[in-house]
Amino acid sequence: MNLLAFAVVIVTYALIATRGVSGIPPWASMFFGGVMMIVTGVITPQEGFASINLDVVLFLITLFTFASALEVSDFLKYLGFYIVNKFKTPSRTLFGVLLFSGLLSNLVTNDGVSASWTPVILESSKKLGVDEKPFLYALAFGVTIGSVMLPTGNPQNLLIALDAGLKNPFIEFAMILVLPTLINLVLSYPILLLLFRKELKSDGEIGHFQEKIEDPVTAYTSLALLGITVVLFFSLSFLGIDIVLGSLTTSSILILVSKRRREIIRRMDWSTILFFIGLFMFTEGMIKGGVLSAIVRYLPSPSSVFTIMLVSVLVSQLLSNVPLVAIYIPVMISSGATSPLDWLALAAGSTIAGNFTLIGAASNVIISESSESRGGKGFGFIEFIKNSVPLLIVNFLVLYLFLRL
Repeated sequence: MNLLAFAVVIVTYALIATRGVSGIPPWASMFFGGVMMIVTGVITPQEGFASINLDVVLFLITLFTFASALEVSDFLKYLGFYIVNKFKTPSRTLFGVLLFSGLLSNLVTNDGVSASWTPVILESSKKLGVDEKPFLYALAFGVTIGSVMLPTGNPQNLLIALDAGLKNPFIEFAMILVLPTLINLVLSYPILLLLFRKELKSDGEIGHFQEKIEDPVTAYTSLALLGITVVLFFSLSFLGIDIVLGSLTTSSILILVSKRRREIIRRMDWSTILFFIGLFMFTEGMIKGGVLSAIVRYLPSPSSVFTIMLVSVLVSQLLSNVPLVAIYIPVMISSGATSPLDWLALAAGSTIAGNFTLIGAASNVIISESSESRGGKGFGFIEFIKNSVPLLIVNFLVLYLFLRL
């Protein structure tokens, strides 16, 4: 094993594990780790650049283009207030936030929904006269649970869809994971009501919020092209054609016709793009430096759906879910655990890992920090675990049972 590669791995994961103390976000640590694999000579610049999976990077850029356009147009904020107006009471609004954030996360990513809906929750909870905490948790749990069902729900699903060799990723994800995901969203509602029964004691109805899309042209153009993109994803997946071609085409049209193209590009989630570029170089360094083969000896063999899901949930708390998936994909391939159910177990486990600890998913941190920066309440580390574990157990069991059917 290359000792320099091992040193880079230790430093990188130490930075990720202590992000709550250092304040350094995971994307900065991972990009640094990837660059250090080249600087220290573990891999050559050519090997590092060749390791970057352009399919994944370009796919993320296209998804973030749509997410940014919907945010720039104020559509996501409009939708949040629309749901509050329709559901009215605290308990019904809680269900609306949980359900629709979960569904929407598959179109504009879980991080995008988290960032745009947190201010809506703070404002609406004040009018409801209740604590914002239940709604912030509904948002955090909703985007995590809901994003399980499709490759576009979160970065780790996308990595599996494009890197694991699934023949029809959108169809296979949808056929197996849509139903248990919807069941989990519904089952999570009474658990949240029980956990926050004191905070939701108010039965009063909320006053009407002004619903307005600031830029309807951008919003409706984005929605139309996004709808076409979803159809293309399933069609191209069925035909065995690279699904990235679909989103590349529609996102390029959006940038071409939108008058707010510069603002859309500026507000895209470029930090996640840097995270993935660094991750690919970092993982290549782990493989070439012999670190990955050494780690494999200490990880349980991916011999069953249960083992894959359990490892995904637990190890994601240390490494974060995307790095875990990047490392575990070659482990599963070398172990022969390459059936569609094995890959879906990895997607499910690494995603619901966000419903364990505050640092299990970036969306949890985004919601907490966004709320605190606006004078609202954030999530406490131990408090988050106390509220999340009941949902995690239910989510895990439902997904496991469906994967075993």
